[in-house]
Amino acid sequence: MKSLEGKVVIITGASSGIGAALAKAFSQREARVVLTARRLEKLKEAARNCPNETLCVRSDVTNVKDRQDLINQTLSQWNRVDILVNNAGSGMYGKLESIKEREIRNLFEVNILSIIFLTQMVLPIMKSQGEGLIVNISSIAGLVSHSNNVAPYISTKHAVIGFSRGLVKDLQGTKIKVNVVCPYLTLTEFFDASVGTQEMSGIVEQLRSRMDSPDQVAKGILNQIFSDRFIIFPTEISEKAYFKFRDL
Repeated sequence: MKSLEGKVVIITGASSGIGAALAKAFSQREARVVLTARRLEKLKEAARNCPNETLCVRSDVTNVKDRQDLINQTLSQWNRVDILVNNAGSGMYGKLESIKEREIRNLFEVNILSIIFLTQMVLPIMKSQGEGLIVNISSIAGLVSHSNNVAPYISTKHAVIGFSRGLVKDLQGTKIKVNVVCPYLTLTEFFDASVGTQEMSGIVEQLRSRMDSPDQVAKGILNQIFSDRFIIFPTEISEKAYFKFRDL
């Protein structure tokens, strides 16, 4: 599947940031892109940057009906799913004892359960096609503890890598490939939409000049998804961050 021409790619969290940049990057390589997120107008805005065919589907990945509608609309439009990019995610910063239970539950719903359930939906389609690619966006936080006050968030990102490893094992003997992507800090709306944004703002401002751009991350992902790598560090900064924090 090294050529992306005509391939159907579903990207969650595609209204901004890495998701929107990936939509543009896949489209520039002649893929047909399904952009999905909760904000339809932002999806349409992102789709305008895509030179090839697109489909915008408003959905909340934590909602089972929305997930099914996303798959149904994709199949109705193009009758296949070649690549699933599980990019939707949420952040959380703060002392564990100060975070509400519902906030933690929602974090797990978005960051890991939606990935499991969407993958569950597309696997039969990919198996019937005889090939497919699943790209799960984790984080450096899925490999190392890179900061204080992010224990629930780190838990979800470790879970993404664990799920992806298990999936690789389960899919041995098929032509369905699994990648997991571990970006470091990326200049997106992610920090503005996270639990604990105010507490995190000072740290974010200090690090802003060292953040990767979404386009840099997207380019790094597309350059590596057909390599033999399971874990993808999309930029030099992300790879260096792993080696910096791995022994902490």
